[in-house]
Amino acid sequence: MATIVLKHRDLWKGIRSTSWAQSIPRFYGTSMLVFPRKGSVPSGYTPPINLTHPHQSLRMSPLTNIAASSDPQILMETIPLHSHKNETNHEKSGPCIAKLTLNRPKANAMGKEFIQTLQELLNCLEEKESNDDLKSIPRSVVITSWSPKVFSAGADLKERALMTQEEAADFVTLLRSTMERVARLPMPVICAIEGVAVGGGLELALAADLRIVGANAILGLPETSLAIIPGAGGTQRLPRLIGAARAKEIIWTARKLNAQEAFKLGLVEQVVPVGDATATAVEMGLRIANNGPIAVKASKESIDRGLECKNIYDALEVERQCYAKVLPTQDRLEGLAAFREGRNPRYNGI
Repeated sequence: MATIVLKHRDLWKGIRSTSWAQSIPRFYGTSMLVFPRKGSVPSGYTPPINLTHPHQSLRMSPLTNIAASSDPQILMETIPLHSHKNETNHEKSGPCIAKLTLNRPKANAMGKEFIQTLQELLNCLEEKESNDDLKSIPRSVVITSWSPKVFSAGADLKERALMTQEEAADFVTLLRSTMERVARLPMPVICAIEGVAVGGGLELALAADLRIVGANAILGLPETSLAIIPGAGGTQRLPRLIGAARAKEIIWTARKLNAQEAFKLGLVEQVVPVGDATATAVEMGLRIANNGPIAVKASKESIDRGLECKNIYDALEVERQCYAKVLPTQDRLEGLAAFREGRNPRYNGI
């Protein structure tokens, strides 16, 4: 069995520092798949063709262990922008994007284990930001689903029915804080939605920066039909996207929107043919990642913080502060040099 070089060591270290001390890293070419939950590999899992190395094989690290457990409820993989090779022809870690795949049949219901797994993956992404290997920090994140028919149906109502009132309140607080962590990631986050995204599923998508949906998408916040309200950011993020009156109508009637309705309201950025949402989101993530990563993050911070300001003058001060972050960077000089020399820039995030 051939040895596989761990090309994303910083991500592996981040995983080892979390509670999944027995995760398995699995590589396909220059990509990495992370199977949380004690190293279980989903039965029958086949990697995407475009990520499969022709000589793929798996060698277990001595730090890992295969144990009987349920399939992981969320998968993470890294997709490289381009290959980097050294003199010995071994590929090195380089610029990439991260792809999270919701993986809990049948409907990616958000229970305690699901949210815990998402929290752990967010830990990895946040820890990579402070890692010394700046080149390997994911420059964008794509969130998608294993299913072509459902992104997420929201909270696990069967699990919720067994909770006490205090437990339910605590879990909703956890959901809300998790969505806020998604929204606060410094890199752009893109949701690719095929089929149903309702309740907490839509709230996760609302926490992302951009939403791309297949033509079969169904979106909604039906909580009032269950005598509750959206509690993971839905009552705040939806009106900020489409306006207060439209958000009230959708929440109060608990009605669902099709893809075209959502697009007309400004809830989603693109509607693509059924089955194309993930590929389109990955393509967009890679396109974003080719630009200066410090500038992309600074612009996200400027927009998000500026929208929280009380007036345009305070918002312009936020913009000034964020612009100051890009002025001393090597990437800024690289962009000017590439323009002058008529070539494509290669940004390193420094």
